[in-house]
Amino acid sequence: MNIYEIHKSNPDIFTQLTLKDQLFCYYECPQKEKILRLYSDHNQLTFTISGKRIIQHGDKRWVLSSDQGFLVKRGAFHQELPHDFSDWKVLVLYLKDNYLKNILEEFRQYLRLNTLPKVSVDMVQQFKINNQIRNCYESLLPYFDNPRLLPDSIFEGKFKELLFNILAHPDNSHILAYVNQISGDYLIPIWEVMEANYFYNLKISEFAEISNRSTSTFRRDFEEYYGITPGKWLTIKRLEKAKLLLSSSEKSISDITFDCGFENVSHFSRIFKDKFNATPSEYRIQNK
Repeated sequence: MNIYEIHKSNPDIFTQLTLKDQLFCYYECPQKEKILRLYSDHNQLTFTISGKRIIQHGDKRWVLSSDQGFLVKRGAFHQELPHDFSDWKVLVLYLKDNYLKNILEEFRQYLRLNTLPKVSVDMVQQFKINNQIRNCYESLLPYFDNPRLLPDSIFEGKFKELLFNILAHPDNSHILAYVNQISGDYLIPIWEVMEANYFYNLKISEFAEISNRSTSTFRRDFEEYYGITPGKWLTIKRLEKAKLLLSSSEKSISDITFDCGFENVSHFSRIFKDKFNATPSEYRIQNK
């Protein structure tokens, strides 16, 4: 599920404001399922007001709580309810690359751009919140009650102040490094997108979205790099991951199906047997 489209198309559930094509949502999360499979084709800043949620990407997990801010990059992830379930009230700001680029250019002379760290490949990045940053994003919340009464110029001024304070904080240089990379018209490499997300059950068009490419450009760049079609590569890659889990873990077949991005157990079992001449259960017994 594209979380951006879910938010945008349900304003009655996810109270929202727009600013120059940026979408801002403030809501109490209605999630009931233990785990949601989501993906986003937008970068987002997330501020937890109360409660918490867990985001898992690959083998890494982050607890989204009010003591940290989070940058969630384009990609697929699982959103989980914590064991100590509580309501999660959150402010989510979806940001387009061009807007971030313009913000950086406006504040460039005030930011420390000469000593930036290497940009991390992790999809989720925590960042520090001090009193200035907290006051900035909390000052946005009352405007969600009467979104039609808010002039763009006022809201944008508050929003720019929030972004500046995040980027100028010395402990948030990794966030500034990422924004600086985006501002240079950086296009994420195909291999980085695929290696980080192949084990999620996404369509080719959805992989294209999170790579910030059209589907046709994505297919062209993919085949140029890998020398194989995306569909064939995904099947091979997912089956290899499944083989590893079957022989080295105690996970159930259904969990392995889920973790490797297959549609369902029957589909997984069929293509696994076609490839290896053994069902997943038989392979596990033979290779344990």
